[in-house]
Parts: sequence; C-alpha cells; structure tokens
Amino acid sequence: MNFKTPDFAIKTEILAGITTFLTMVYIAFVNPSILHDAGMDQGAVFTATCLVTAFACGLTAFLANTPIGVAPGMALNIYFSYSVVQGMGVSWQHALAMVFISGVLFFIVSLTSLRRLLIESIPHNLQVAILIGISLLIALIALQSNQLIVSGSHTLMHLGDLGRPQSLLFFLGFLTILALDYYRIPGAIISSILFISGLSLLFGLTTWKGIVALPPSLAPTLLQLDFTGLTSTASMKAIFTFFLIAVFDATGTLIGLLNQSVFKDKPCYAKRLSKSLTADAAASTLAGLLGSASTSPYIESAAGIEAGGRTGVTAGVIAFGFILMLFFYPLAAAIPTYAVGPALLYVACCMIKHVIHLSLDDITETAPCMLIMMMIPFTSSIADGIGSGIILYTVLKLITRQKLNPLLLILALVFILFFLIS
Repeated sequence: MNFKTPDFAIKTEILAGITTFLTMVYIAFVNPSILHDAGMDQGAVFTATCLVTAFACGLTAFLANTPIGVAPGMALNIYFSYSVVQGMGVSWQHALAMVFISGVLFFIVSLTSLRRLLIESIPHNLQVAILIGISLLIALIALQSNQLIVSGSHTLMHLGDLGRPQSLLFFLGFLTILALDYYRIPGAIISSILFISGLSLLFGLTTWKGIVALPPSLAPTLLQLDFTGLTSTASMKAIFTFFLIAVFDATGTLIGLLNQSVFKDKPCYAKRLSKSLTADAAASTLAGLLGSASTSPYIESAAGIEAGGRTGVTAGVIAFGFILMLFFYPLAAAIPTYAVGPALLYVACCMIKHVIHLSLDDITETAPCMLIMMMIPFTSSIADGIGSGIILYTVLKLITRQKLNPLLLILALVFILFFLIS
C-alpha cells in the first residue's frame, strides 16, 4: 500500500476522515435499534457495530487504500430484522448464520470474475427498482415503528395520533436533518439524533444514562450463529437475497464513489475498486460472527471525498472514530426510537433519488420495475420483490423475443423454484 499520492496531504485526509465519520456515525445508534427489534441485545449489537465498522474501514484503508467508510448497511439490517426474523419467523441466531454464509459467498465472488458477470446479468432498470423498493420499505418501517401510520380495522393502514409528543419530535427531527442537509452541514443525521434526544430528556420522555462508560459485553451475540435448518428453501432464499443485496449495493456504491476522474485516472483504479469489495465482503463475514447485519460501503463517503479524501488514511480515521465510539454506549442507550426514525426516513429519501435513472419507455421494462417497487414494501420482503420482478422481466423478454442474458434466465428459474416449494 502506498498512501503517498500526488494529492496526499495528511491534514486534508484527516479532515476528510472526520467529515465522513460525522456523516455515518449515526449507524452506531441506528443499527442496534433496528436489530433490537429482532430480539438481539442492544448493547452487544452496539459493540459489534463499532468493532465491525472499525475493522471494515481499517481493512479498506490498508488493503484498498481508498477513502471509503464501510459499516452495517441500512438495507441489510432492515432485511435482517423485519423480513427474515419477523417476517419468516426465524431466530436472530439463524439470521446471523445467514449473514455469515452470504458474507463468505460474497468474499469468494469478490475474488473472481463471477461478481462482474452477476452484476451485468441484472438489467440496470431492475437494479434501480430494487433500490427504490427498499427505500419505500425503509420509509414504511420508520413510520410504522413510530406509530405515525397504524393498522386499521377497515383499511390496511391509516394515520396514527400525530398529536403525541413523540410524533411531533419525530417530525422535528426529520425537518432538522433535511434543513442541515440542504445547507450541506456535516453530521446532519447525528446532529438531529442528539438534538431530539436532548429535547426528549428536557421534556421528561427519557432518562439520562450518562455519556461515557466501558463498552457493553459482546457475549450475548458473539458466535451465537445457528446453522441448523439452513437447508430449507426459505433459508436458502434469504441467504441468496442477503448475498444479492450486498453485491449490488457494494458494487454500485463503490462505482459511484470512485468513478470520478480524480480516481479513475489514477493508477491501479480497478485494483483499488476490487480490493474495496474484498474488504467489504470480509467485514460482512465478521459481522455474522460478532452479531451485526452485513456491511456495505456508505454513500456518505462522498462527503469525505469532497473534503479532499483520496487515500486509505481517510478510512483509517473513520476506523479510529468508531473505536472511540465504543465508550459512548450510555449516550446511545438514551436515544429514543423517535430520534432514530427520522434518520431512516432520510435514508429512504436519499435512496429514492435513484428514480431519475430509470428508463421506462418499454412496457417490458416498466412492468417488472413497478412490480419490484410494489412487492418489496407491500410484502415486507426484499427477496419476494426481487424474485417477482426478475421472473416477470425474463418472461416478458422471452415472449417479445428480446435479448436476454442467460444468467438472468438462470436466476429467474431459481426464484421460480423458491416460490413453488417455499
């Protein structure tokens, strides 16, 4: 590894690392909250989140020499808690085993040309539709978990009690993030979380638990993986979905972050990109062992790149930041769900911006995309959404005698098999 690039300046890299850290540190609060809904110990998940993120960023720094922050992915922890554990009715121990297996598969694929072939087999429109569908699911979960929308006796859902203090604080937090983001103020999400948590303490809705303490024990989640029964169709479909989300999310994000001329024109661009994927895959494997959802490169890394981050030093600073975060669990424990919920809704807003990249002139493109975007939030299953869209896309292309990637046909047959025997 060589950190000495023409653009290298230690002060600039450190500042870039701090900037990216502030934009993504919210995951230390959000990930434990989401996985707690799966029945996992919140303190242990907090420790696992910080350690996995520090490992992922450190490995990205020393292996790939890229200024990329890597942490448990929002789409992946949502899928873990709400689709796999709550939706399928399996234990979180089984879900951790799925994370581990998908991480191993991702690691193997990242070392081969199969990753490129798999990415190329999924049409661009479908990849974008999957992102939009996941964004709608995240938004739905954010609103439901904070009782802003509730199930009705005569309707599928309707507005909850918007006059509750918790609801008002939720909307205030959301507006705070949007305003800070608009004015490009670093740390918009974490600033909003701390602001709403402070107001919650002031109004007596939560209790003060301190700021600094020794990190919570990892024991409740460490090596708690349960591999029994993972040969079932439902489990295999879930593992396959973990794998697909990780591959698409990581590859798409990294290409977007590193595809700027400042990186692409540098020597070893392709190698840096490939090694970044390998680091992410290795971290996802570790996540299953420690007790967290799979990792993914964070689009928030763009803030650090814009601040001048060009090398692994930026990622190293992020890693150091999350090591320090280990000692701030009392602060994390005092943060209510209505302070975290706005962050989820904001992430959904950021993801849905990809809709501008859809090209829907052809009905054989439009219909599968629409099906994916509806099925993911309506079924609360990313796997069912992806599978139904791929099947419809393949069938339509065969009927209309349009060009079709053979690997996509194989994926469609796999999902048909999953649906028939699940």
